[in-house]
Amino acid sequence: MSRKWAYPFCDNFTFPFVLKACALLLAVEFGNSVHGKIMQMGFCSDPFVQSGLVRMYGEFGEIDKCRKLFDEISERDIVLWNTLIGGYLKCGALEEAEKIFQSMGNKNVGSYNAMLGGYVKLGCVEMASTLFNEMSVRDIISWNTMIGGHARFGLVEMARKLFDEAPGQNVATWSVIISGFSQGSRFGEALEMFKEMLVEGVMPNQAILVSVLSCCAHLGALEQGVWIHSYIEKHGIEVDDVLGASLIDMYTKCGFLRGAISLFETIKTKGVSSWTSLIYGYAIHGHSLEALELFSEMKSIGILPNRITFVAVLRACSHAGLVDRGREIFDEISRVHNIRPTIEHYTCMVDLLSRANLLDEAQEVIKEMPMKPDLFVWGALHGGSRIHGEKCLLEDEDEDVRKELASLEPKDSGAYILMSNIYASNDQWDNSMKMRRTMEEMGVKKILGCSSIEVDQNVHEFSAGGRLHSHSEKIYDTLDHIYREIQI
Repeated sequence: MSRKWAYPFCDNFTFPFVLKACALLLAVEFGNSVHGKIMQMGFCSDPFVQSGLVRMYGEFGEIDKCRKLFDEISERDIVLWNTLIGGYLKCGALEEAEKIFQSMGNKNVGSYNAMLGGYVKLGCVEMASTLFNEMSVRDIISWNTMIGGHARFGLVEMARKLFDEAPGQNVATWSVIISGFSQGSRFGEALEMFKEMLVEGVMPNQAILVSVLSCCAHLGALEQGVWIHSYIEKHGIEVDDVLGASLIDMYTKCGFLRGAISLFETIKTKGVSSWTSLIYGYAIHGHSLEALELFSEMKSIGILPNRITFVAVLRACSHAGLVDRGREIFDEISRVHNIRPTIEHYTCMVDLLSRANLLDEAQEVIKEMPMKPDLFVWGALHGGSRIHGEKCLLEDEDEDVRKELASLEPKDSGAYILMSNIYASNDQWDNSMKMRRTMEEMGVKKILGCSSIEVDQNVHEFSAGGRLHSHSEKIYDTLDHIYREIQI
C-alpha cells in the first residue's frame, strides 16, 4: 500500500483504530509513520488519538515517548492512567508503575489488575497477594491472574485454593491454572486438572490443549498424548499450525517419531511451527540429515525459518558433527534472514565446535558473543572438553571468568556443580571441594533426579530417594530387604 494515498481519508475517528492495530501487531516503523501523519494533519490534541498513541508506545515498550505524550494530555481518564501503568510494567519498571498507581486519585478494578499482572510477571507473588487482599472489587481477570501466578511459581496448594474460591469460573480460569502448572514444571498436576476439567464438562480451548500436550511431552506420557489426539479428532477441533506443532513435539519427545511424521503429513496448513517441530524431532532422534533435508524443503516452498527453527537445525548439525554445515547455517541467520542470533544460537555453535574438539574456536565464539555467556554456554564448552579428555578449559589466568560463571545463578545448583566439575577436570580438587562447600553454606541444594512412568493414562513420578509417592514406601522397603539379604 502506498503511503501517499493511505492517509487522505483518515480523521480523528479513524486514527485510533489504526493506532490500536499498530499496537497489536507491534508494527513499530509503521506506527511511527502514522504518528508523523497525525502531527502533520493536526490531530495531536484529540483525546482519543492521544490515548491511542500512549497505548501504542506502551505496547512498543518505548516508555519515554509514552510518558511524554501522557504528560502533554490535560484531561486524563482512568483508561489512560491504566495504560501508562501497563507500559511501565511491560518494561519491567515496577517502582515507576507503583508510584503512578499510588498517585492515582480514582482507581478501578482495571488499575488493580494491571498491577497484579505486573507483580506476577516479575515474580512478586507475595506483593500481588497483598494487593489482591486489599481489593474491594474483584473480577474474573483478578482471580485468573492470581491463580495463574501461584500455579506458575509452584505454589500448588494456594493456586488450588484460589481456583476453588473463584466465582464464575470459565474456560479461561481452567486455562490459567493448567498452563500455570505446565510453565512451572508441575506437569502431573496440570494433567490432573485437565482430567478434572473434562469431568466437569468444560470444553478445552487451544491454549489448554497445547499446555497438556507439552506436559505429556515432558513426562513421556505417550498413552495420554494419544488419547488427547483422539479427543481432538473426535470433537472436530481444527489442528492448525500451533496445535499441530504441539502434537508433533509430543510424539517426538515420547519417542514415537513415526507418529509425528504421519501427523505432519495430515496437517493441511503447515506453518513454520509445524516444520520446526518435525525438524527438531529428527534432530533429537539422531536423524540429522533428514532434519537438514526438511529444512531445505521448507525454505524451497517459501516458508521462512524463525529463531527456533535455526536452533533446531544447529542442534541437528551438532549431533551429527557437521561443523562446516553448522557454520554456514549460523552465518545464514543474520546474513540471509536478517535475524539477530540469540544466546541459544551461540550455545548451539559452542556445543557443535566443542563436540568436534575445536575448543579454541568455541572459546573464540564465546568471546565474540554480543551478550554475556550463561550457564548453558559454559556447560556446552565444558561438555566438549570432557568428551575429548581436555583439561585446558579455563586456565589459571581466567580466574575472572570463573568468578563470573559462579555468579551467573547464585541460587541455582547447576552453576556450582558445573564449576566444581570444571575444577575437577583440571585436577584442582581443593577448589572443587570448596565449591561444594560454598553450596552448602549458601543453602543451595542440588535438584533431585526425577523419573516417571505411565500406567493406564496415569503418570507416576518418583524422585531420587523420595518417599512422597504412595508406592515409594513399598518400593524402598523391598529394596532394603533385598539389600539385607545380600549382606547376609
